[in-house]
Amino acid sequence: RCPEVILRPQAVRMVLAHGLPVVIEVTAESMKPSLERGAKLRVEPVGGDLHAGDIVLIATGEGHDLLLHRVMHLFSEGGERFVIHQGDAPGSTFATCPRDAVIGRAIGFSPQRLQRLPTLENLSPEARARFARRRRACAFFSLGRRLMSSLRLGDRKLTRRLARAFRALARSVSR
Repeated sequence: RCPEVILRPQAVRMVLAHGLPVVIEVTAESMKPSLERGAKLRVEPVGGDLHAGDIVLIATGEGHDLLLHRVMHLFSEGGERFVIHQGDAPGSTFATCPRDAVIGRAIGFSPQRLQRLPTLENLSPEARARFARRRRACAFFSLGRRLMSSLRLGDRKLTRRLARAFRALARSVSR
């Protein structure tokens, strides 16, 4: 067994790219109350399909920052695959990223705890209901994007307005 070492984001990305699991420490509160700051999670590379509800590690920007969020919705657009993701915190809003930005999936705690990973099956009924509401809002956002694309309404200003409107909707249903 290897000693547990907390790695910098670039090193985490490199280790996962080589097909090896890592241990990360939760450093923000976007997944609270499901995951508390300071919790250590085992994360493995994402080899197969993603599913709504998976807790994933996302490389943001140029890979210098990592974000731990839950997959809300998956969609394709213009031949590319995208993931809509959101934290579990009540005030968290959703964001969209290319599928390739998702570099890992949480598989458990490190060291092993009696507490189970907050998968959809392990969430409280209230948290599951909040996830379902948020997921519907994200699916509706995806549908709006597809509709705009099929109507060739590529106006960036309109797209930003649509995103703001759906984020407001997602915030209102996330409480």
